Amino acid sequence: MSNRELVERYLCGYNAKDVEAMLGLFVEEAVFESVSNTTGVIRTNGKEELRRMASMSVEYCEQRRQTPVAWVIDEAHVALEIDYWCRLAKDLPEGHRAGEEMRLRGASFFSIQEGRITRLVDYL
Repeated sequence: MSNRELVERYLCGYNAKDVEAMLGLFVEEAVFESVSNTTGVIRTNGKEELRRMASMSVEYCEQRRQTPVAWVIDEAHVALEIDYWCRLAKDLPEGHRAGEEMRLRGASFFSIQEGRITRLVDYL
């Protein structure tokens, strides 16, 4: 599978809120970071920490979608400009309320080895 196909599978799992499908694409020692102006940096080390964080995050969105706007791909990396949309299922600490729609523009950077994601950094 190509790096683009790997990331497309990740996005399908993400958009479907299918945590196990997403996690199946990562190595055991994967690193995930989410960088936000409002919440700072959240980092997980290893697949189990990522599973806990991803399982929690799916509860906050009734529906969610990441749509790639632009792709940059090489043999070990994929960089995406992303349009992010979700309808909240729960109130957020920053003041957004359940039922509200959120739209953000961000970027995602994937590091890939031997057909698996080793690192993912999201900027939203």
